[in-house]
Amino acid sequence: MSADSKFNNRYLKLFLAFLIGLIVGLIALLYNNVLDFFTFSLLDIGMELTILNRLSFLFLPALGGLLVGFIIKYGSMTAKGHGIPAILSSIESKERHLTYRDLLTEGFASAITISTGGSGGRIGPIVEIGAGMGDLIAYKLDLDLDDYQSFLGCGAAAGIAGLFHAPLGGIMFVTEILFNKVEKSRLILVALSAITADMVIRWSGKDLFLADLNLGQVGSAYNFLTAAVIGVFAAFFAVAFIYTLHKLSDIFDNLKINIVLKPALGGLLLGVIAFGLPEIMGSGNRVIISLFEQNEFNLGFLLLILIFKIIGTALTLGSGGSGGIFSPSLLIGSLTGIIIGISFHQIFPFLSGSPVLYALIGMAAVISGVIRAPLTATFIILEFTHNYSLTIPLLIASLIAERIASMSGIKSAYSPEYFERL
Repeated sequence: MSADSKFNNRYLKLFLAFLIGLIVGLIALLYNNVLDFFTFSLLDIGMELTILNRLSFLFLPALGGLLVGFIIKYGSMTAKGHGIPAILSSIESKERHLTYRDLLTEGFASAITISTGGSGGRIGPIVEIGAGMGDLIAYKLDLDLDDYQSFLGCGAAAGIAGLFHAPLGGIMFVTEILFNKVEKSRLILVALSAITADMVIRWSGKDLFLADLNLGQVGSAYNFLTAAVIGVFAAFFAVAFIYTLHKLSDIFDNLKINIVLKPALGGLLLGVIAFGLPEIMGSGNRVIISLFEQNEFNLGFLLLILIFKIIGTALTLGSGGSGGIFSPSLLIGSLTGIIIGISFHQIFPFLSGSPVLYALIGMAAVISGVIRAPLTATFIILEFTHNYSLTIPLLIASLIAERIASMSGIKSAYSPEYFERL
Protein backbone atom coordinates (compact mmCIF):
# COMPACT_ATOMS: atom_id res chain seq x y z
CA MET A 1 0.00 0.00 0.00
CA SER A 2 1.48 3.38 -0.97
CA ALA A 3 1.86 6.24 1.48
CA ASP A 4 -0.78 8.25 -0.36
CA SER A 5 -3.44 5.55 -0.16
CA LYS A 6 -2.49 4.61 3.37
CA PHE A 7 -3.07 8.11 4.68
CA ASN A 8 -6.36 8.51 2.93
CA ASN A 9 -7.58 6.46 5.90
CA ARG A 10 -8.94 9.08 8.31
CA TYR A 11 -8.36 6.88 11.37
CA LEU A 12 -4.66 6.71 10.64
CA LYS A 13 -4.61 10.49 10.23
CA LEU A 14 -6.34 10.85 13.59
CA PHE A 15 -3.75 8.57 15.17
CA LEU A 16 -0.96 10.62 13.64
CA ALA A 17 -2.53 13.85 14.97
CA PHE A 18 -2.75 12.23 18.43
CA LEU A 19 0.89 11.14 18.19
CA ILE A 20 2.05 14.65 17.26
CA GLY A 21 0.09 16.11 20.18
CA LEU A 22 1.64 13.57 22.55
CA ILE A 23 5.20 14.19 21.36
CA VAL A 24 4.89 17.97 21.33
CA GLY A 25 3.19 17.96 24.74
CA LEU A 26 6.11 16.01 26.21
CA ILE A 27 8.62 18.33 24.52
CA ALA A 28 6.76 21.38 25.88
CA LEU A 29 6.76 19.89 29.39
CA LEU A 30 10.50 19.17 29.25
CA TYR A 31 11.31 22.54 27.68
CA ASN A 32 9.29 24.41 30.31
CA ASN A 33 10.81 22.53 33.25
CA VAL A 34 14.37 23.00 32.00
CA LEU A 35 13.81 26.72 31.46
CA ASP A 36 12.16 27.11 34.88
CA PHE A 37 15.16 25.46 36.54
CA PHE A 38 17.81 27.57 34.80
CA THR A 39 15.81 30.79 35.03
CA PHE A 40 15.45 30.32 38.78
CA SER A 41 19.13 29.42 39.17
CA LEU A 42 20.54 32.27 37.07
CA LEU A 43 17.97 35.08 37.31
CA ASP A 44 15.44 34.80 40.12
CA ILE A 45 18.05 34.22 42.82
CA GLY A 46 20.08 37.15 41.50
CA MET A 47 17.12 39.48 41.93
CA GLU A 48 17.43 39.03 45.70
CA LEU A 49 21.17 39.67 45.92
CA THR A 50 23.19 42.83 46.44
CA ILE A 51 23.89 45.47 43.83
CA LEU A 52 27.44 44.09 43.59
CA ASN A 53 26.14 40.69 42.61
CA ARG A 54 23.79 42.30 40.11
CA LEU A 55 26.88 43.24 38.16
CA SER A 56 26.49 39.75 36.72
CA PHE A 57 23.43 41.06 34.88
CA LEU A 58 25.77 43.22 32.80
CA PHE A 59 27.51 40.19 31.36
CA LEU A 60 25.18 37.20 31.68
CA PRO A 61 22.99 38.10 28.65
CA ALA A 62 26.14 38.86 26.64
CA LEU A 63 27.63 35.47 27.50
CA GLY A 64 24.36 33.80 26.57
CA GLY A 65 24.28 35.77 23.32
CA LEU A 66 27.81 34.64 22.47
CA LEU A 67 26.87 30.99 22.97
CA VAL A 68 23.72 31.48 20.91
CA GLY A 69 25.74 33.12 18.13
CA PHE A 70 27.94 30.03 17.86
CA ILE A 71 24.97 27.67 17.98
CA ILE A 72 23.09 29.54 15.25
CA LYS A 73 26.09 29.99 12.96
CA TYR A 74 27.15 26.37 13.12
CA GLY A 75 23.72 24.86 13.76
CA SER A 76 20.91 26.53 11.84
CA MET A 77 20.10 30.11 10.87
CA THR A 78 16.36 29.36 11.26
CA ALA A 79 16.81 29.69 15.05
CA LYS A 80 17.62 33.39 14.71
CA GLY A 81 14.94 35.73 16.06
CA HIS A 82 11.41 34.45 16.61
CA GLY A 83 10.44 31.43 14.54
CA ILE A 84 6.79 31.74 13.54
CA PRO A 85 7.44 33.82 10.40
CA ALA A 86 9.54 30.88 9.19
CA ILE A 87 6.52 28.58 9.51
CA LEU A 88 4.31 31.01 7.60
CA SER A 89 6.96 31.34 4.93
CA SER A 90 6.99 27.56 4.56
CA ILE A 91 3.21 27.46 4.18
CA GLU A 92 3.10 30.29 1.66
CA SER A 93 5.98 28.94 -0.42
CA LYS A 94 4.60 25.38 -0.20
CA GLU A 95 8.06 24.15 0.74
CA ARG A 96 9.28 21.93 3.54
CA HIS A 97 12.18 23.55 5.27
CA LEU A 98 12.84 22.19 8.79
CA THR A 99 15.26 19.42 9.76
CA TYR A 100 16.11 17.72 13.04
CA ARG A 101 19.16 19.97 13.20
CA ASP A 102 16.92 23.04 12.89
CA LEU A 103 14.73 21.88 15.78
CA LEU A 104 17.63 21.04 18.07
CA THR A 105 19.27 24.38 17.31
CA GLU A 106 16.01 26.24 18.00
CA GLY A 107 15.54 24.45 21.31
CA PHE A 108 19.07 24.99 22.61
CA ALA A 109 19.41 28.56 21.33
CA SER A 110 16.11 29.76 22.77
CA ALA A 111 16.71 28.01 26.11
CA ILE A 112 20.12 29.68 26.47
CA THR A 113 18.78 33.08 25.42
CA ILE A 114 15.93 33.09 27.93
CA SER A 115 17.73 31.43 30.86
CA THR A 116 20.64 33.91 30.65
CA GLY A 117 18.26 36.86 30.80
CA GLY A 118 17.56 37.53 27.14
CA SER A 119 14.20 39.22 26.67
CA GLY A 120 12.36 36.57 24.68
CA GLY A 121 9.43 34.25 25.10
CA ARG A 122 8.93 30.52 25.09
CA ILE A 123 5.95 30.19 22.80
CA GLY A 124 7.65 31.09 19.50
CA PRO A 125 10.35 28.43 19.83
CA ILE A 126 7.99 25.70 21.03
CA VAL A 127 5.49 26.50 18.25
CA GLU A 128 8.27 26.24 15.69
CA ILE A 129 9.50 23.00 17.26
CA GLY A 130 5.95 21.63 17.31
CA ALA A 131 5.29 22.64 13.71
CA GLY A 132 8.67 21.21 12.80
CA MET A 133 7.75 17.85 14.32
CA GLY A 134 4.61 17.78 12.18
CA ASP A 135 6.72 18.86 9.21
CA LEU A 136 9.29 16.09 9.73
CA ILE A 137 6.79 13.30 10.41
CA ALA A 138 4.83 14.20 7.28
CA TYR A 139 8.05 14.37 5.28
CA LYS A 140 9.27 10.98 6.50
CA LEU A 141 5.91 9.44 5.54
CA ASP A 142 6.03 11.21 2.16
CA LEU A 143 2.57 12.72 2.56
CA ASP A 144 1.05 15.09 0.05
CA LEU A 145 1.24 18.87 0.56
CA ASP A 146 -2.24 19.21 2.05
CA ASP A 147 -1.59 16.57 4.71
CA TYR A 148 1.88 17.96 5.35
CA GLN A 149 0.46 21.39 6.11
CA SER A 150 -2.31 19.90 8.25
CA PHE A 151 0.20 18.14 10.49
CA LEU A 152 2.40 21.23 10.61
CA GLY A 153 -0.68 23.02 11.99
CA CYS A 154 -1.25 20.16 14.43
CA GLY A 155 2.24 20.62 15.84
CA ALA A 156 1.86 24.40 16.16
CA ALA A 157 -1.48 24.10 17.98
CA ALA A 158 -0.04 21.44 20.27
CA GLY A 159 2.86 23.75 21.15
CA ILE A 160 0.53 26.53 22.33
CA ALA A 161 -1.73 24.09 24.17
CA GLY A 162 1.27 22.47 25.84
CA LEU A 163 2.78 25.71 27.11
CA PHE A 164 -0.33 27.72 27.93
CA HIS A 165 -2.97 25.13 28.89
CA ALA A 166 -4.83 26.67 25.97
CA PRO A 167 -6.10 24.11 23.43
CA LEU A 168 -8.76 26.52 22.13
CA GLY A 169 -6.09 29.21 21.82
CA GLY A 170 -3.93 26.79 19.85
CA ILE A 171 -6.79 25.92 17.52
CA MET A 172 -7.61 29.60 16.95
CA PHE A 173 -3.92 30.36 16.34
CA VAL A 174 -3.84 27.87 13.49
CA THR A 175 -7.13 29.25 12.14
CA GLU A 176 -6.19 32.94 12.31
CA ILE A 177 -2.44 32.89 11.76
CA LEU A 178 -1.32 29.83 9.82
CA PHE A 179 -4.17 29.23 7.39
CA ASN A 180 -6.60 31.53 5.60
CA LYS A 181 -9.29 28.91 5.95
CA VAL A 182 -9.51 25.60 7.79
CA GLU A 183 -11.62 22.76 6.43
CA LYS A 184 -13.53 20.57 8.86
CA SER A 185 -11.23 17.58 8.34
CA ARG A 186 -8.12 19.66 9.08
CA LEU A 187 -9.76 21.35 12.09
CA ILE A 188 -10.51 17.96 13.66
CA LEU A 189 -6.85 16.92 13.36
CA VAL A 190 -5.60 20.22 14.78
CA ALA A 191 -8.07 20.03 17.68
CA LEU A 192 -7.03 16.46 18.52
CA SER A 193 -3.35 17.42 18.66
CA ALA A 194 -4.05 20.49 20.82
CA ILE A 195 -6.23 18.57 23.28
CA THR A 196 -3.68 15.74 23.54
CA ALA A 197 -0.82 18.15 24.30
CA ASP A 198 -2.95 19.92 26.91
CA MET A 199 -3.77 16.60 28.57
CA VAL A 200 -0.07 15.74 28.80
CA ILE A 201 0.58 18.95 30.74
CA ARG A 202 -2.48 18.48 32.98
CA TRP A 203 -1.50 14.89 33.80
CA SER A 204 1.94 16.15 34.80
CA GLY A 205 0.29 18.13 37.62
CA LYS A 206 1.49 21.52 36.39
CA ASP A 207 -0.75 24.33 37.62
CA LEU A 208 -2.56 26.81 35.42
CA PHE A 209 -0.59 29.96 34.66
CA LEU A 210 -3.17 32.28 36.22
CA ALA A 211 -6.02 31.29 38.49
CA ASP A 212 -8.11 32.58 41.43
CA LEU A 213 -7.83 36.22 40.44
CA ASN A 214 -9.87 39.03 41.96
CA LEU A 215 -11.34 40.74 38.88
CA GLY A 216 -14.11 42.82 40.41
CA GLN A 217 -17.35 43.39 38.47
CA VAL A 218 -16.26 42.11 35.08
CA GLY A 219 -19.64 42.51 33.40
CA SER A 220 -20.05 46.20 34.18
CA ALA A 221 -20.75 48.40 31.15
CA TYR A 222 -18.14 50.82 32.48
CA ASN A 223 -15.53 48.08 32.13
CA PHE A 224 -16.48 47.69 28.48
CA LEU A 225 -15.70 51.38 27.99
CA THR A 226 -12.39 50.96 29.82
CA ALA A 227 -11.60 47.96 27.61
CA ALA A 228 -12.12 50.11 24.50
CA VAL A 229 -9.73 52.76 25.82
CA ILE A 230 -7.14 50.12 26.70
CA GLY A 231 -7.51 48.68 23.19
CA VAL A 232 -6.63 52.05 21.63
CA PHE A 233 -3.44 52.49 23.68
CA ALA A 234 -2.54 48.80 23.31
CA ALA A 235 -2.53 49.27 19.53
CA PHE A 236 -0.01 52.09 19.91
CA PHE A 237 2.36 50.01 22.05
CA ALA A 238 1.92 46.96 19.78
CA VAL A 239 2.90 48.98 16.73
CA ALA A 240 5.80 50.56 18.63
CA PHE A 241 6.98 47.06 19.60
CA ILE A 242 6.90 45.76 16.02
CA TYR A 243 8.56 48.89 14.65
CA THR A 244 11.35 48.83 17.25
CA LEU A 245 11.98 45.12 16.68
CA HIS A 246 12.36 45.51 12.93
CA LYS A 247 14.36 48.73 13.15
CA LEU A 248 16.91 47.16 15.48
CA SER A 249 16.96 44.01 13.34
CA ASP A 250 17.95 46.18 10.37
CA ILE A 251 20.64 47.92 12.40
CA PHE A 252 22.21 44.64 13.56
CA ASP A 253 21.91 43.10 10.09
CA ASN A 254 23.96 45.99 8.69
CA LEU A 255 26.68 45.84 11.34
CA LYS A 256 29.99 44.76 9.82
CA ILE A 257 30.92 42.31 12.57
CA ASN A 258 30.94 38.53 12.80
CA ILE A 259 27.44 37.08 13.12
CA VAL A 260 28.54 35.22 16.25
CA LEU A 261 29.18 38.52 18.03
CA LYS A 262 25.87 40.19 17.19
CA PRO A 263 23.72 38.39 19.83
CA ALA A 264 26.51 39.01 22.36
CA LEU A 265 26.42 42.74 21.61
CA GLY A 266 22.63 42.74 21.92
CA GLY A 267 22.96 40.90 25.23
CA LEU A 268 25.52 43.38 26.51
CA LEU A 269 23.27 46.34 25.70
CA LEU A 270 20.37 44.56 27.39
CA GLY A 271 22.58 43.91 30.42
CA VAL A 272 23.39 47.61 30.75
CA ILE A 273 19.67 48.36 30.99
CA ALA A 274 19.00 45.36 33.24
CA PHE A 275 21.57 46.50 35.81
CA GLY A 276 19.15 49.24 36.81
CA LEU A 277 15.94 47.59 35.63
CA PRO A 278 16.24 43.78 36.01
CA GLU A 279 12.48 43.40 35.48
CA ILE A 280 13.03 43.49 31.71
CA MET A 281 15.06 40.27 31.72
CA GLY A 282 13.65 36.91 30.67
CA SER A 283 10.18 36.19 29.38
CA GLY A 284 8.37 38.46 31.84
CA ASN A 285 6.13 35.82 33.46
CA ARG A 286 7.62 36.43 36.90
CA VAL A 287 6.91 40.16 36.68
CA ILE A 288 3.32 39.53 35.55
CA ILE A 289 2.64 37.32 38.56
CA SER A 290 4.15 39.91 40.91
CA LEU A 291 1.90 42.59 39.40
CA PHE A 292 -1.16 40.48 40.22
CA GLU A 293 -0.05 40.27 43.84
CA GLN A 294 0.23 44.06 44.32
CA ASN A 295 -2.36 46.54 45.55
CA GLU A 296 -0.40 49.76 44.99
CA PHE A 297 1.30 50.76 41.75
CA ASN A 298 3.88 53.35 40.75
CA LEU A 299 2.57 54.11 37.26
CA GLY A 300 5.72 55.99 36.25
CA PHE A 301 7.88 52.98 37.14
CA LEU A 302 5.54 50.63 35.25
CA LEU A 303 5.77 52.85 32.17
CA LEU A 304 9.56 52.69 32.43
CA ILE A 305 9.45 48.88 32.49
CA LEU A 306 7.05 48.87 29.53
CA ILE A 307 9.28 51.09 27.37
CA PHE A 308 12.48 49.23 28.17
CA LYS A 309 10.82 45.81 27.80
CA ILE A 310 10.08 46.79 24.20
CA ILE A 311 13.66 47.95 23.70
CA GLY A 312 15.14 44.94 25.53
CA THR A 313 13.15 42.43 23.48
CA ALA A 314 14.11 44.21 20.26
CA LEU A 315 17.79 44.13 21.29
CA THR A 316 17.62 40.42 22.13
CA LEU A 317 15.78 39.21 19.04
CA GLY A 318 16.94 41.89 16.62
CA SER A 319 20.59 41.06 17.32
CA GLY A 320 19.99 37.40 16.52
CA GLY A 321 19.04 35.94 19.88
CA SER A 322 16.48 33.16 19.81
CA GLY A 323 13.07 33.42 21.46
CA GLY A 324 9.46 34.38 20.96
CA ILE A 325 7.52 37.64 21.13
CA PHE A 326 4.39 36.23 22.77
CA SER A 327 5.49 36.31 26.40
CA PRO A 328 7.07 39.77 26.15
CA SER A 329 3.79 40.91 24.58
CA LEU A 330 1.95 39.57 27.63
CA LEU A 331 4.10 41.70 29.93
CA ILE A 332 3.80 44.77 27.70
CA GLY A 333 0.04 44.20 27.61
CA SER A 334 -0.36 43.75 31.36
CA LEU A 335 1.59 46.96 31.99
CA THR A 336 -0.45 48.82 29.37
CA GLY A 337 -3.71 47.61 30.91
CA ILE A 338 -2.76 48.60 34.45
CA ILE A 339 -1.36 52.01 33.48
CA ILE A 340 -4.29 52.98 31.25
CA GLY A 341 -6.96 51.33 33.41
CA ILE A 342 -5.85 52.98 36.65
CA SER A 343 -5.35 56.35 34.93
CA PHE A 344 -8.84 56.12 33.43
CA HIS A 345 -10.23 55.15 36.84
CA GLN A 346 -8.61 58.21 38.43
CA ILE A 347 -10.40 60.43 35.91
CA PHE A 348 -13.70 58.58 36.30
CA PRO A 349 -13.71 57.10 39.85
CA PHE A 350 -17.12 55.48 39.39
CA LEU A 351 -15.52 52.79 37.19
CA SER A 352 -15.57 49.39 38.87
CA GLY A 353 -12.71 47.35 37.43
CA SER A 354 -9.63 46.04 39.23
CA PRO A 355 -5.97 46.38 38.19
CA VAL A 356 -5.86 42.63 37.50
CA LEU A 357 -8.83 42.94 35.12
CA TYR A 358 -7.14 45.85 33.34
CA ALA A 359 -3.94 43.81 33.02
CA LEU A 360 -5.74 40.84 31.44
CA ILE A 361 -7.55 43.11 28.99
CA GLY A 362 -4.24 44.75 28.10
CA MET A 363 -2.60 41.37 27.53
CA ALA A 364 -5.21 40.31 25.01
CA ALA A 365 -5.19 43.70 23.29
CA VAL A 366 -1.42 43.95 22.82
CA ILE A 367 -1.16 40.35 21.62
CA SER A 368 -3.95 41.03 19.14
CA GLY A 369 -2.21 44.17 17.89
CA VAL A 370 1.16 42.45 17.57
CA ILE A 371 0.05 39.27 15.78
CA ARG A 372 -3.32 40.52 14.36
CA ALA A 373 -5.32 37.67 15.84
CA PRO A 374 -8.07 38.93 18.19
CA LEU A 375 -9.75 35.55 18.69
CA THR A 376 -6.46 33.80 19.49
CA ALA A 377 -5.61 36.52 22.02
CA THR A 378 -9.05 36.34 23.61
CA PHE A 379 -9.15 32.56 23.93
CA ILE A 380 -5.64 32.29 25.37
CA ILE A 381 -6.40 34.80 28.15
CA LEU A 382 -9.73 33.09 28.82
CA GLU A 383 -7.97 29.75 29.18
CA PHE A 384 -5.33 31.31 31.43
CA THR A 385 -8.04 32.24 33.90
CA HIS A 386 -10.97 29.90 33.16
CA ASN A 387 -13.17 32.95 33.78
CA TYR A 388 -15.39 33.21 30.71
CA SER A 389 -17.13 36.35 31.97
CA LEU A 390 -14.07 38.09 30.54
CA THR A 391 -15.12 37.29 26.97
CA ILE A 392 -16.78 40.60 26.06
CA PRO A 393 -14.17 43.04 27.46
CA LEU A 394 -11.35 40.94 25.99
CA LEU A 395 -13.00 40.89 22.58
CA ILE A 396 -13.71 44.63 22.65
CA ALA A 397 -10.09 45.49 23.42
CA SER A 398 -8.63 42.87 21.05
CA LEU A 399 -10.76 43.86 18.07
CA ILE A 400 -10.05 47.57 18.54
CA ALA A 401 -6.30 46.98 18.94
CA GLU A 402 -6.18 44.75 15.85
CA ARG A 403 -8.04 47.27 13.68
CA ILE A 404 -5.98 50.29 14.75
CA ALA A 405 -2.68 48.38 14.44
CA SER A 406 -3.65 47.21 10.94
CA MET A 407 -4.51 50.80 9.94
CA SER A 408 -1.00 51.90 10.95
CA GLY A 409 0.47 50.30 7.83
CA ILE A 410 2.94 48.21 9.87
CA LYS A 411 2.38 44.51 9.28
CA SER A 412 1.99 41.79 11.88
CA ALA A 413 5.14 40.72 13.71
CA TYR A 414 4.52 37.29 12.19
CA SER A 415 4.54 38.52 8.60
CA PRO A 416 6.63 36.10 6.46
CA GLU A 417 8.42 39.03 4.79
CA TYR A 418 10.39 39.51 7.99
CA PHE A 419 11.62 35.92 7.75
CA GLU A 420 12.81 36.55 4.21
CA ARG A 421 15.08 39.33 5.52
CA LEU A 422 16.98 37.07 7.91
